[in-house]
Amino acid sequence: MQNLFSEFKPSTAAEWKAQIIKDLKGEAFESLEWQNENDFTIKPFYTHEDLAQAYEPAFTHADWDICTKTTTEDAKQINKKILNDLSLGATSISVNCENINFEVAFKNVQLNYISSTFYIHPKDIEWLTNYLSRNYKLNELNVTLFPKRIQNQKDLNYWQTVIALFAPYKNIRTISVDHLFYHNQNCFAYYEVALIFSALNECLSNYSVNSKADIVIKTGVNSDYFIQIAKLRSIRRLWEILKKEYNLINELYLIVETSLTNKSISDSYNNLLRTTVESMAAIAGGCNELIVNQFDVLFSQNKNLAERMAINQQLILKEESYLNKMADVSCGSYYVESITDAIATKALQTFKQIEEQGGYFKCLENNIFETEIAKQAQQKADIINANLQTVIGVNKYKNEIEKINLGKNVTVQLQQLSINNPVLNYELQNIFNNA
Repeated sequence: MQNLFSEFKPSTAAEWKAQIIKDLKGEAFESLEWQNENDFTIKPFYTHEDLAQAYEPAFTHADWDICTKTTTEDAKQINKKILNDLSLGATSISVNCENINFEVAFKNVQLNYISSTFYIHPKDIEWLTNYLSRNYKLNELNVTLFPKRIQNQKDLNYWQTVIALFAPYKNIRTISVDHLFYHNQNCFAYYEVALIFSALNECLSNYSVNSKADIVIKTGVNSDYFIQIAKLRSIRRLWEILKKEYNLINELYLIVETSLTNKSISDSYNNLLRTTVESMAAIAGGCNELIVNQFDVLFSQNKNLAERMAINQQLILKEESYLNKMADVSCGSYYVESITDAIATKALQTFKQIEEQGGYFKCLENNIFETEIAKQAQQKADIINANLQTVIGVNKYKNEIEKINLGKNVTVQLQQLSINNPVLNYELQNIFNNA
């Protein structure tokens, strides 16, 4: 047994390539390569020769919190959903706190035993602070605070007061960047990472950073499995670079939500498969919290089942697949490490270009992000519209007996969703054409 590996001669990348060319019997080796949308080439095989260095794990934690998200502004409904989802296995909550009654929304919810994410409007911060201070010891809470989208220096100045207010508390995280919006506009992975770090750089340049608290990034994940794993790992790798630039010791806290950019309304149970793949990518990429959107999120027909399944999917991944027992399973993978480096490199180049153009807020003001993302999203849409990408249940293996009857209000609601979903657009066009 000791001689098992020494008896076999190791093969070089050149030898592997030569064998593949021989097996292709005249077809070009290059026909097996393809250009990824993130502007790098995916090769047919990878070896240790493709690794730029010896890699340390991108993260060392294994478990994650199962997060449930509320979308209503009705405090009673928020309370009902939170209590129900916690009883079903959720361990974290995400709530938009604008205009809600905190006493009602969080009645019988023991915030000191779960992780909580609160989206805060300036006028609501005093109410939330008073509620938390009256009912809990702040140093016992595990909370992330997100501002409503920060778009200018005035917003930054406001949020600095929030940061100062909670500075003494290690587990109240206030330096946070939520770029789920850009993910759901269907931009490329490298561009998403570049925008995240451009916004984060603005925060770190303007805020007094509490060395005790984690820095929070929220983003999305789609079902391009290995690319999404690499994207999340590249975020963690680039954070290590940025925190050295600012001489910080803070850890990164990553909240990930399954994408809305690829979900279908026809044969919607296929969305269970999509969100499962996305969940696995988020976990393998090192999320600290995971929000799984309901499989019928675009066109709800069985809300109770969909909400239960969104939690059960994560429970199965924990309790039956044991994914909460591994930490950075991709570390050392020739393929994943290579594309992690490729995404990180392209993102860093783009980040530098954004800085040269005046930084995050200047580019926002000049609509540079909006214009570029629209091009990227259209490129993805063109592929689906041309049937060059298979979408099960939509343009391939369609359920021919399924009838989708969209009322006028539902159709308008779908069209007004703040997402760029080429699958949905493809479906709506076919539904209208066949009406």
